[in-house]
Amino acid sequence: MTNTVRIDEQPGGEPRYNSGVTELVLTSHSPEQAALLLPMLAYLSKTCHDRWITWIAPHNITRQSLESFGIDTRLIRLIHCHDQQNTLWITWEALAAGNSHTVIASPGKLNDKELKQLESAAAQGHCQGLLLRVR
Repeated sequence: MTNTVRIDEQPGGEPRYNSGVTELVLTSHSPEQAALLLPMLAYLSKTCHDRWITWIAPHNITRQSLESFGIDTRLIRLIHCHDQQNTLWITWEALAAGNSHTVIASPGKLNDKELKQLESAAAQGHCQGLLLRVR
């Protein structure tokens, strides 16, 4: 009998999740952020069944609007924030918690220290971060 290890598992048998932070910089002439995110969210909502997809979202995004685009909202966690400092803190918390597959946020322009802190939180939580910024 041979032991096999699935490619998504670590040698100890635990699932291996990719982690990291990607920053997407949009110009003011880019399509709306939601128009770019909705197809990705639809895909993730149908393929990621073990952890949350957390979106620290603009106030005009609701579960009903997501469902109208065919997004399965059972594992989508929407968080609405009122200021940039809270957005950064909540993004860090969501990345580090380990209960989200992907965290999407618009924390504004980050300095190197803030970006490294978010990357560290993503590694701690075995999570992907997608940071959106308009220039």
